Amino acid sequence: MKIEWELPEIFEEFGEQKKKSFLEIKEYKDRGIPVVGMYCAYFPPELAIAAGAIPVALCSFAEETIPAAERVLPKSMCPLVKSSYGFAIEDKCPLFYFADLVIGETTCDGKKKMYEMMMEFKPVHVMELPNSQSERGYEFWKAEVIRAKEYLEEFFHVFITEKMIRDAVHLNNRIRMSLKSLCELMKLEPAPVSGEDIQKMVIGSKYRFDFCTTPELVEGVRNKILEEYRQGKKLDKRVRILVTGCPIGGDSLKVIRAIEQNGGVVVATENCSGVRAISTMVEEDADDIYDAIARKYLSIGCSIMTPNDNRIELLGEIIEEYHVDGVVEVILTGCHATGAESFYIRKFVNEEKHLPYIPIDTGYSNADFGQISTRLAAFIEMIEAEKSDEEQIDMNCCYRIVLSGRNTGSSEQEILEDIWQYTKIPVGEYDQHNHCTSCVGNGQPGWETGAEKVEREYPDGLGKIVTYVMPGKSKKAAEQLADILLQSYSMRKQFRQGEDRAHPDYLWLYGERGNDLEKIYEALENDDEFQGRPKPPEGKKMFVSCMKGKEERNRLIAVCRQCMKELDGLVMVGNGFHDVSCKEENGKLLERMMRIAGEKKERENVRLIENYYYELAVGFMSERMEQESIYPGDLGILDKEELEKGKELYETLYWYLRMKRNVASTAAKMKLHRNTLLPRIARLNEIIGVDAMDGVECERILLMMEVERRQVR
Repeated sequence: MKIEWELPEIFEEFGEQKKKSFLEIKEYKDRGIPVVGMYCAYFPPELAIAAGAIPVALCSFAEETIPAAERVLPKSMCPLVKSSYGFAIEDKCPLFYFADLVIGETTCDGKKKMYEMMMEFKPVHVMELPNSQSERGYEFWKAEVIRAKEYLEEFFHVFITEKMIRDAVHLNNRIRMSLKSLCELMKLEPAPVSGEDIQKMVIGSKYRFDFCTTPELVEGVRNKILEEYRQGKKLDKRVRILVTGCPIGGDSLKVIRAIEQNGGVVVATENCSGVRAISTMVEEDADDIYDAIARKYLSIGCSIMTPNDNRIELLGEIIEEYHVDGVVEVILTGCHATGAESFYIRKFVNEEKHLPYIPIDTGYSNADFGQISTRLAAFIEMIEAEKSDEEQIDMNCCYRIVLSGRNTGSSEQEILEDIWQYTKIPVGEYDQHNHCTSCVGNGQPGWETGAEKVEREYPDGLGKIVTYVMPGKSKKAAEQLADILLQSYSMRKQFRQGEDRAHPDYLWLYGERGNDLEKIYEALENDDEFQGRPKPPEGKKMFVSCMKGKEERNRLIAVCRQCMKELDGLVMVGNGFHDVSCKEENGKLLERMMRIAGEKKERENVRLIENYYYELAVGFMSERMEQESIYPGDLGILDKEELEKGKELYETLYWYLRMKRNVASTAAKMKLHRNTLLPRIARLNEIIGVDAMDGVECERILLMMEVERRQVR
């Protein structure tokens, strides 16, 4: 069937289908067609269809009739039961009014008592449901299916043949298959439509009484969604959420709405109104059709089953197939079975699937919507932080990329290429005349025109670094990278003193023991291929002149390694420099690097200076901060308060800064609840005003803390 309407109109049409069904059901009744009301997915509607009746879902999800029900039922009872009973006694549900018969089932205690009370004013047949999905349970349920079929025959004065049953099974399988195929569109990444729209389709289809045309209509909607998806009409990339637990509809759709209003998308619902009910078909070719019906419906993984392995198995399949990022479980207040089983669901999701899980205890009132929205916003934010590119941009890693590249002779373009591979953020470097000297990522859409710029001027006025905020990327990430590259510019100027990369002339060697250097000196003197001129060692240092480029240095390194093979000492090879006036300064730098290298436990006993530039940079910056005496007093207060009150403020500050002052990321990293973390951050603001600091201040404190952690903690 080709769908002419636009998708929003179609979804709205299905969303309003239950209201339309109120008039349609009267038309069927006027034509003499009986109606069978049902409350549970365990009842096989094929029995009603085979009897010539229309099966209608009576479960209610509205707050409006609960006060009426609470005049009779306990307030602590499940809202689904109270809402359903309230509609029944208030005559506010035309579907219940026109139902000739209600089929109940012994699922939860609340429903069982509700059916007893309904029997006073409506014919009710209750199917006795077994507690487990064992072979004995299947045999018992098969007998109950046959008993229900016989009851329908007697009640409506009809005879249900096996062909009628098989025809009804075939029709209902077609409806289920079309809905399952529709739901499986949400496996696409990104999702084609919202989860609420899919839920409207699934729920609305239950109230279309022209059953024969439903599969074709649903298939037409599916094809239209797929066609528009291929044309590029799809959602942005979002956190993919699986909703499980109690049935959802009407007022309880607020949970799905809260998820999708806060940046998530519900890709699947594992409950009676979602994938759970349509995941399997009745085996149409089975020799015993009643056995096939019993097995299909009893296999539904409801929490009233003990054990409920089928639900765990289905959850695992959905998580894998729908690429789920997190699980939200809806637990209706008073639903003890789902509440108790949430322990196993949380354990399965967290420990076996390694995904975040959050339970939402709620009813049908909208009074808690704000609280639910806040909790789900934090949940989604936490998942986004774990998945985002932004969190992957680590300051230390970017420093290492820049420093290592520069000091191994890489060009500016090559260094920025490495940065691009790591961050996927376009970068441009410009000279004082605003000419681009190097850039990466310029093949991305929006380069220099559509993308927002983040600019940082070099302190010496000789140029600037520019990063670009691309679609789907955070401006904060671009700002962070620009700050890193700006700081690296100052450091690289310091490291460049006296250095000419093409033809360096001089070089220092530093050794733990003078005897080792003497052996290296002799080897260099006797090496005809080595063109440099080593001078005799002076204590633990040896100076080499007339070095001609990288190849000469590599030759020297090879000689050093050959000499040190059988020795236990340590030798540091410096980098080349052109200006002899920098000789003493360069020698002191190498000596300092030797001390840094000596603290590292590494097998290599010939060390290269460029492998320790990051540690040197941290040392320089920490010394500078100590000289300026910025913040040590405040950090001392944190230490003191931590010792006295055990609030772990120091550790909290460290991770809060490491996570770029992102509350959700910090809570996830420290494995704390958000409500535990927020008072600590409030106290940090009282002491040092951490949230009022600019990015440079935060980086300086973080660097000092990292140095202190290395030395003390």
